[in-house]
Amino acid sequence: MVARFICVVFLLTVVSGCAVSQTAVVTKIALLAPFEGQYREIGYEALYAARLAIDDANLQDISLLAIDDGGREETAILRAEAIANDPVIQAVLLIGIHASSESVQLVLSDETTIIVGHWNSRPVTENTVMLANQDLENEINFSGDVNDIVAEQTIIGSEILSLAQVPQLLSDISSIEVISSSQLPDETFRERYLNSAQFVPEPRLIAPLTYDATQIVLQTILNQQPLSEIVYEGITGTIRFENGYWMDAPMNRFRYINNELTQLP
Repeated sequence: MVARFICVVFLLTVVSGCAVSQTAVVTKIALLAPFEGQYREIGYEALYAARLAIDDANLQDISLLAIDDGGREETAILRAEAIANDPVIQAVLLIGIHASSESVQLVLSDETTIIVGHWNSRPVTENTVMLANQDLENEINFSGDVNDIVAEQTIIGSEILSLAQVPQLLSDISSIEVISSSQLPDETFRERYLNSAQFVPEPRLIAPLTYDATQIVLQTILNQQPLSEIVYEGITGTIRFENGYWMDAPMNRFRYINNELTQLP
């Protein structure tokens, strides 16, 4: 009887010890975007929106991994290779001209990947979608470096022209038009976003799109759904994908009025 008791205690100790030593596996979502240099505001606006989306989902075993694209396509490719080799990363958000390049997408061809916004690229793999209207590429005539903007020239661009630095680069920005499937955040989202952490930048067009993109990849992870089967009611609208793009996505137009980005009727 004593021997049996000792055996039971021993087994309980072993089982208990195993339970204590086990470490829960944390699934990660990678955010590849510029976090240094001139375009770092792209990365930081997206970062706080993605964090807010994960916090709202109240998931303890999913975390965000923010990765700087290095400011060049070559370094973005290297970072993408590291992402592709990390088994705990289950989805990727690409934001910015370098991060969303076709070369980066090809490296991440096996990953669930969303390009957040329109960045002079197009989805080229089966697992990549762009959170933007496909027809945007026919409307936009500018997709380069904001330092190349010429005053008094009519410029039509996507989210890159919504950056806070744009009004500071030109004395006259009345000829600049921004077209995006995003929208300016309403006051409720703006307050929640700004109160989510210290030193949070003012949200513009990138934040609402990133919030919805993060919620979508959370849905793909939790429900084991491919992006092609997703139907999501987001703060930017009803989102579902067809041929790699946001189907029936809005195309909202904005101009700078008194240096403030303003949606046109």
